[in-house]
Amino acid sequence: MITGREEFFNLVREGREGKNIGLSVGSKRLESFIDGYLPGTSYLIGAASGVGKSTYALWTFVYQPLIHFLDGECPERDPRWLLFSLEMTRSQVYAKLVSMYIMDKFGVELRYKEMFSRGKDCILSDDRYELLKKASEFMDILDERLTFYEGSLTEAVYLKEVEKELRKYGKFTEDGYIPNNPQQILGVLVDHFTLVKATSGRSKKEEIDAISRDSVMLRNKTKIMSPIHIAQFNRDSNNQERMKQGLQDPSSNDFKDSGALYEDSQVVLALFSPHKYKLSSYRKYDIKTLEQCFIGLFLLKSRFGTSDIMVPLGYYGDSSHYIELPKPDEIFDYEKYKSPFWALEDQQDNVKIEDDNITIQKSKFTL
Repeated sequence: MITGREEFFNLVREGREGKNIGLSVGSKRLESFIDGYLPGTSYLIGAASGVGKSTYALWTFVYQPLIHFLDGECPERDPRWLLFSLEMTRSQVYAKLVSMYIMDKFGVELRYKEMFSRGKDCILSDDRYELLKKASEFMDILDERLTFYEGSLTEAVYLKEVEKELRKYGKFTEDGYIPNNPQQILGVLVDHFTLVKATSGRSKKEEIDAISRDSVMLRNKTKIMSPIHIAQFNRDSNNQERMKQGLQDPSSNDFKDSGALYEDSQVVLALFSPHKYKLSSYRKYDIKTLEQCFIGLFLLKSRFGTSDIMVPLGYYGDSSHYIELPKPDEIFDYEKYKSPFWALEDQQDNVKIEDDNITIQKSKFTL
């Protein structure tokens, strides 16, 4: 039996060897507080309905870590995911991830509506179809690394499917679990907990609490599993009296209908849309111009350091992008920040000079 002192110094040594570095989540400021995307860590994302929490979870805890892994960052992490997608189909999830990829790789916004030609005036053009074909190799990678469960979710189903997935990457023993690669990350995403089904004799809250408890048990036992939970805020979060008092920012109270999810999570993030609450300005940002393109990302809880910080994000639904915005006193043309192309213009490190011709590399990695 290992002693507490030995376990402590093992973690210290692993850190000195660079083994406690997480994969990028797409925001340098957020990474400075949560240390990136790491194995054995529980994440919770919350927001009111319609703010984009599912897309943000895919952007931050699937797409960004995957892209940076493909770029050669932290190769030992070998990230995989099990998705309990209770709201979106697999094709809808792929559409969001592919739109992120196409924007980064080719600098083109390709909407979900356009991808699937939803509407008489929205038939996918030949050139856009060619972009989708060029993204086929990326979709092959998604097929390899993402496992989907589509159906009703109860505690019994959760345990069965997660344990089945974990057996692919290690083995359970009487004393615990031996991973094939102790540095690997298996993200287990539940989107979202409002859609969990209660089994006979239980309330929905009791079912959620049981799944949350199981996720902590498996996280601690395997040390490679990272639960990624998505929760919808309770109805009081948009209470008009609360808005009048200037208390619109998300807080831990907004999760009170989500059972033990908040207490069991090590990192808790919340999204806030000032435009949704008809605010014309917010923390010196011009919301009247930015409208739905501004999202405030709140780090409400971090077991690993500082919390109660807000990261301003530009949200671009057509390409499913969340991009960290400059400080308000550094913005002189708000119209510029209503499109994700401002970020491409600022990526000076992606400019390559070849044969006296300047070419723009939209993404560092190649497939």
